[in-house]
Amino acid sequence: MMKKLIIFLILPTLFIVSCSSDQGGKQYDTQAVANLDDLSGVIGSLNSCSYTLNTINAKSADSVFTNEHDVYMRGPDKMHITSNGRKGPKAYWYDGKQFSYFSYNKNIYDTVDAPANIIAAIDFLHDKYGIDFPAADFFYPRFTDDIIDNYNHVLMMDDETIDQVDCAVIEASNDSEFVQIWIEKATKLPYKFIIGKTGDSNKYYEATFSNWVLNPNLPDVLFKFTPPENATRVELQVKNN
Repeated sequence: MMKKLIIFLILPTLFIVSCSSDQGGKQYDTQAVANLDDLSGVIGSLNSCSYTLNTINAKSADSVFTNEHDVYMRGPDKMHITSNGRKGPKAYWYDGKQFSYFSYNKNIYDTVDAPANIIAAIDFLHDKYGIDFPAADFFYPRFTDDIIDNYNHVLMMDDETIDQVDCAVIEASNDSEFVQIWIEKATKLPYKFIIGKTGDSNKYYEATFSNWVLNPNLPDVLFKFTPPENATRVELQVKNN
């Protein structure tokens, strides 16, 4: 069974629409927590999935980058991602034993040993090589607990319809950061998220999901990488801590 995934979004705070508990200045809306648990349950029940993620990474008002990712996952140990953005098309393969990376523009690749499940591999690759995977937090097992642990307020907002999709909206915030999650009402799947810093509207990360396919038949060959004959192997750079 797959792990769970977390997404975050930012929008102005509106008002509480259900009962909430106040724990020493912290505020957790019971309906918001239930919606997060529902999303977690749907993701956790999947054997496989695929989706498209369109992202906006705004580092400042003059530095905004877009990217599109097509993600294929088969629990517990298979993942393939294709990405296309400002640095050109790239792809990643993980087969439960090894992780491979290929840059189509530069015609370079590398393959490294990786832990034996998706979550452990994602953590390892992020910690050692600084590789970030789009919306990977959604698949972590402590989905709701992590939000409660990291944010002082978790509240329901007004429902919102985006692109004719009816969504429940949840906002989580602390003193320095606020996030907001749009959850499609019909499927309980994530639809959109943004995460940003309090007081800096020019710096944020936004992502929108589309093309969800639940429990597709994803063959082993999808997760295997064979480098082109003329490609050059270049070692992944270890992250400078």
